[in-house]
Amino acid sequence: MASISNDQELKQALDRLDATQQRIVGALFVENVLDLSNDERIGKAVKLASDPAAESGVLKNALKSVTNAILESHARCGAEGDWKYQATYFVGRAAAACLAPKLRSEGKDPAWQAALSSRMARTSAAIDSDGGMPEEESAQQFQILSKYLASQ
Repeated sequence: MASISNDQELKQALDRLDATQQRIVGALFVENVLDLSNDERIGKAVKLASDPAAESGVLKNALKSVTNAILESHARCGAEGDWKYQATYFVGRAAAACLAPKLRSEGKDPAWQAALSSRMARTSAAIDSDGGMPEEESAQQFQILSKYLASQ
């Protein structure tokens, strides 16, 4: 397969993945922004999400843990107006997208939701630091998925 170079190609490629592959690719997207969060619950959940043999009960518990992290970071970013907490919130949302199987049945690809939340995390971090190029996250996602598909 040729390398992915835009969102349309990204979405089409994601649509062809099964649920486990969606979870794994979503986790790869989240790993790329994991440095924007200092919440170890999210990191542990992403590691579980990237395991193709992870059992549903384990994934369900990881989702609960990530949901708690999301709620805590959302409360802090709203109360303190801190973009770093906003970035953590979106990293958590991206991780939750990988872990929540119901998204797929509602017509939303978990990996696409993870990609969008990861981009929002990068944007929040860029606002916090008055710099950076959040659009580079999209290009990195194209590379991540291209590399994943080439390995299959």
